[in-house]
Amino acid sequence: MCKVLPAIRERGCRRPDICRAPAKSSRPARGGRGVRPQDDAPLNWDLEVVSRLLVAAILGGLVGLERERLNRAAGLRTHVLVSVGSALFTLLSLYGFREAGKVNDPARVAAQIVSGIGFLGAGTIMKHGATVRGLTTAATLWVVAGIGMAAGAGFYLGGLLTTAVVIVALVVLKHVERALGEKVLTTMEISMPLRAGQVARVHGVFELLGVSMKNLEMDTEDERQILRATVMIPPDLSHNILLSSLSDVGATHIELHN
Repeated sequence: MCKVLPAIRERGCRRPDICRAPAKSSRPARGGRGVRPQDDAPLNWDLEVVSRLLVAAILGGLVGLERERLNRAAGLRTHVLVSVGSALFTLLSLYGFREAGKVNDPARVAAQIVSGIGFLGAGTIMKHGATVRGLTTAATLWVVAGIGMAAGAGFYLGGLLTTAVVIVALVVLKHVERALGEKVLTTMEISMPLRAGQVARVHGVFELLGVSMKNLEMDTEDERQILRATVMIPPDLSHNILLSSLSDVGATHIELHN
């Protein structure tokens, strides 16, 4: 209706600037409380949130079980927490800021998840001399964060397939690597008389037998030299041959720890 003076209304509205139907706002309708979209029933949306978080917890737990079985630094609980946390951040990114009435950019929070998980993964990497441990566990944490984000976004198929691929890579490919001739990482403690050139003799034995030395620590106790070496022994090399060769260069006591 044209809301102007009666006299103007009788003659007809000739002023489009003052006689005009109220324009519809282009501002999107706000959602309900929390992260619930306006067009979803409350019960259905609550069940959807619960299902996404549960799927994230289950998929993250499947990967975490394999790490827990091997007694790694990040086990079942850590992987579940990372997955559920990523799913929750994804839900907040998608629906949590609609109340602000501004353009929603879900990629902003997702990008922070991807970069932030690197700090947690770095805590599982430990360096012992020249040997680095924990890279696989750090990688699983990074992948589990992606699985949780997929579950939080409702992309269940992608999360399920990624979980299956990760479990196959952790369980099956380990046996494939061993079948292809993976070398065994072993810690050796060698006791020798304190004489000049002993380290060079041990290093010469390792080179002759194809043993790769990753780390070496030396100590002296009661006129004896103690060498603690982290080595990679070829699978076809007999321990008896290795011990005999070290005894020939002066080793009097040798301990092996896998």
